[in-house]
Amino acid sequence: MPAIETTLKLKNLEIPILIKSYKNSKSVKIYFKGNVLNVTKPKRLAIRNVLEILKENENSILDKYNKITSSEVNTIKQWKTGEKIYYKGIQYSIIRNYEKSNRIKIEIIEEQEQIIINVPETMEQEQIKIYVDKLIKKLFKKDTELLISKKLPYWSKITQINYNMVKVRDATTRYGSCMPNKKNVYFSSRLIMLSEEIIDAIIVHELCHIKYQNHSKQFYELIEKYIPNYKSIDKWLKVNGKLIMF
Repeated sequence: MPAIETTLKLKNLEIPILIKSYKNSKSVKIYFKGNVLNVTKPKRLAIRNVLEILKENENSILDKYNKITSSEVNTIKQWKTGEKIYYKGIQYSIIRNYEKSNRIKIEIIEEQEQIIINVPETMEQEQIKIYVDKLIKKLFKKDTELLISKKLPYWSKITQINYNMVKVRDATTRYGSCMPNKKNVYFSSRLIMLSEEIIDAIIVHELCHIKYQNHSKQFYELIEKYIPNYKSIDKWLKVNGKLIMF
């Protein structure tokens, strides 16, 4: 069963929610990933039962959501004028405009390092947050796919490591992953937020996993053959992972 994306209405808020079913899951797990409430459940458990559980935990969920979306957590975007977000390794300014149109439009102006978000003047903040999140994710995924389509073949040729399939998906806990046996590589759609130097290092890292299915000395030596400053990049990624959150 595919993941279910919906919203959970608690009091005066609509919280984006993602529900996933697993055959081997024995209990319901509830956690936030960014501002999205993630729920994993046993396959046999009906959605209505899940919603009942969430309602029982309403106060706890609201408390966590408010903390995440508060101004103190500057990585979680409300898409308001004055906020900043990284794009291609550069911090862009967000500018929100209100229009009479009933559609949300987003434009990235690279020359001015701005992301312009035009929203209907009658739309509430909670709805703006939900819809702009989706549109930005879609836009970043498209841009990341384009960049990967150029860089991955290049690095595959340089390293002489072949791959079979590549997939870009929305991930915030991993920049990339690999299935060495199938020679499949996966990348976060948030990579477009990082500089090309860092993206190159992530791509080489996953390609090298096709040859070495661990993090051995030989694995890192192979990466550093092509990315000499990999250690400093890896350290930067571990410290700055929150930059790809929104």
